[in-house]
Amino acid sequence: MKRPPFDPSRAQGDRFDAGLFDPTPAGARGDAGRSEEVREAPEVREPRAAGEPREPREPREPREPREQRELGVSAMSDLISRTLEDGMRGTFRVRGEIANLSKQRHWYFSIKDDKSVLRCVMWQSDAQRVGFVPKEGDSIVVTGKIGHYAPQGSTQFYVNKLEPQGVGLLEQRFQALVAELRALGYFEESRKKRLPAHPRRVAVITSASGAAVQDVIKTAREMRASVEFLVIDVRVQGDGAAGEVARALRAVARAHAALGIDAVIVTRGGGSREDLWAFNEREVADAAFAMPIPLVAAIGHEVDTSVVELVADRRASTPTQAAMLLLPDNAALIERCDRLTRDLRNAMRWSLQSRRDHVRELESSPALASPALRLARARHELDRLSQRLASAASAYVRDGQRRVDMAAARLHARSPAVRLGQARASLEAIGPRLSRAFATSIALRRTALGALESRLRASGPEETLARGYAIVTDADGGLVRSSGSGTLPDGAQVAVRFIDGTVSMRVERGQRGG
Repeated sequence: MKRPPFDPSRAQGDRFDAGLFDPTPAGARGDAGRSEEVREAPEVREPRAAGEPREPREPREPREPREQRELGVSAMSDLISRTLEDGMRGTFRVRGEIANLSKQRHWYFSIKDDKSVLRCVMWQSDAQRVGFVPKEGDSIVVTGKIGHYAPQGSTQFYVNKLEPQGVGLLEQRFQALVAELRALGYFEESRKKRLPAHPRRVAVITSASGAAVQDVIKTAREMRASVEFLVIDVRVQGDGAAGEVARALRAVARAHAALGIDAVIVTRGGGSREDLWAFNEREVADAAFAMPIPLVAAIGHEVDTSVVELVADRRASTPTQAAMLLLPDNAALIERCDRLTRDLRNAMRWSLQSRRDHVRELESSPALASPALRLARARHELDRLSQRLASAASAYVRDGQRRVDMAAARLHARSPAVRLGQARASLEAIGPRLSRAFATSIALRRTALGALESRLRASGPEETLARGYAIVTDADGGLVRSSGSGTLPDGAQVAVRFIDGTVSMRVERGQRGG
């Protein structure tokens, strides 16, 4: 969608409820001739932040005192101190929620409830005896005395004992909402949008009378950023502030395309947890989550963390940093453009000079000066290449013939006739050798056999029988080694073998005599 031309009359800012973002048609509002004209918004006074001086009020007519005394500042401070000491003797126990805690050597903090704030100080010697680590939002009970600190003109509570009472109500609400939104994916980095590199128009949702919008404008002026701002004046603390901020966010979400808004800044200055609570409401978080264009949030000081900052696409510690995140630095862009211009000019100058030199070289080239000479050189090169081609072809043919001859010789050597002749020659040469080997082998085996036969005869029974011995065996053929009755009973048949034959005999035992 093409952006409409920028109207300077709307760049000065407008309250979200003054009609600029009203989706109702202009005719329905009775201002058909002023569909985008900015209407005067009623003045809304921003609630005073903690620690800020009160606005001057209309002085009342003083009553004439009976007696007026003129005192110096020190004398008046001393009178206040003595009055507090006389009227508030003893120690007191005060219950509240910790705010603005600063822990260095001594502890400086405030305790508060939903209506009041009391400044406190705890000296190092007393702080060292505290048995826990207090933090912002804790509900505590302090014990001490009230006093007046003359150098700063402040009345404060001097704490000598600090006891925990659990997390304060606001802190409980904050932690519960954070846990709920984290479970719903409101803080996921994957859903957060990238900031535009060169935004043309930025909507700033804040108090038009606060210091935050002045910081944004001052930063843009110092950075020489050519970016238009649309300031949407809302209450940033107190009753109804959360509703105004949420409605302003939803209005920007609806009208950003028509108005050419590229990004949104929602911001305010520092304050207590109560002062910043409008940015911890669920309706503000929902409106920030549904924002279709990048959103930068800078609420309070750097140590403060609000729900809208966790939901926003980017969190800034201060309004100045929020502006710096979104605004391009025109001075840096101009310097970069100048540097690129110089580099491009130098590159073009170098390229032109290089091409001029090349043209000069071509102009002085002999080939361009005499086409006939160039043609003669080409013909000479062609003849040289033709000779090389002919030589290479001849060499290739000779090498092929040589390889064919070598293959034919190898083939002839491996033919069956040649191999058969070789086998026959080998067989004829081997035949006599084989006959001689067979004869020699048979003679050797015959000699060995005769030797074995002689050894066998020498160890056999025939030699023993030849010497006159006999071998006796029983009827079963078993060898008889003893003549005892257990071995040869009477009447037993035995065979007696002699060298020349075998004789059968029967055993008869006679009486043993002398």
